[in-house]
Amino acid sequence: MQITIHKSGELLESTKQVINEKVNKLETFYDRIERADVYIKDGDGNAAHGHTVSVRLAIPGNDLVAEYNDASIKRAIAEVTEALRRQIKKHKEKNNDHHHATPQPAMAMPLDDDEEDNIV
Repeated sequence: MQITIHKSGELLESTKQVINEKVNKLETFYDRIERADVYIKDGDGNAAHGHTVSVRLAIPGNDLVAEYNDASIKRAIAEVTEALRRQIKKHKEKNNDHHHATPQPAMAMPLDDDEEDNIV
């Protein structure tokens, strides 16, 4: 999976490592992730606004997107990847229910002895 980090400023190497580790771990839950776009926005300097981390996972069908805001960028990354893990689980359950629903065979009604005589 290709991971692209979008941020206006520089990130610490340790932060990049956490992003790569957490996002790559999502592949253990769903192996059809094509790429991940990670967007990091710094708040307005207010600790309450902190860092906003949003991640878009490109998968077959609709992409999965999650966003989280926290004063700690590493906690925001952990929370957003956990939200994506839950979305992956729901996505897989939905697709498994849809693709593995086997149609029930039609039941043939037994014929009475009288009806067998009338068959041409």
